[in-house]
Amino acid sequence: MSGRARANGEGSIYSYRNGFAAYVWVETPSGERKRKYVYGKTREIVHEKWLKLHQAAKVGPVATKVPKVGAYALSWLERVVRPNCAPMTYSTTQTLVRLYIVPGLGHLALTKLTVANTQAWSNKVAATCQCCSQGKDARRKVGRRKCCAVGECCGITWVSAR
Repeated sequence: MSGRARANGEGSIYSYRNGFAAYVWVETPSGERKRKYVYGKTREIVHEKWLKLHQAAKVGPVATKVPKVGAYALSWLERVVRPNCAPMTYSTTQTLVRLYIVPGLGHLALTKLTVANTQAWSNKVAATCQCCSQGKDARRKVGRRKCCAVGECCGITWVSAR
């Protein structure tokens, strides 16, 4: 037999692509049992991660997936904003999340969200004509259309409005 023999309970550590992988059966926050995987270049690194994951699984539920910013923002609206704020505050916040945060940052995993991503998104929103990007002018009645739906961008941005 080549390689090192596994110790008791280490059957879930195995070679994988250019390194090693391991899994632990964990209970998710929703109460389901799922496999949570850890990866690393060497067996020792994976073994350390595997032990930490075992400890976390013994303490309580473990999330098996990292939520996206969009999903987290929408759940935050329902869990935090709606029960603790006035209805108008919820409505305004929900509109801002739906029109700006979810389309701009919603595809990113929460662990991948950085200051640089957020600043780039903020700069892009500030420099973009919002009636063009959201199709506001196209929804107006034919006689009331001013810019984008007629083929001429008004160029009104948050930067130019200051």
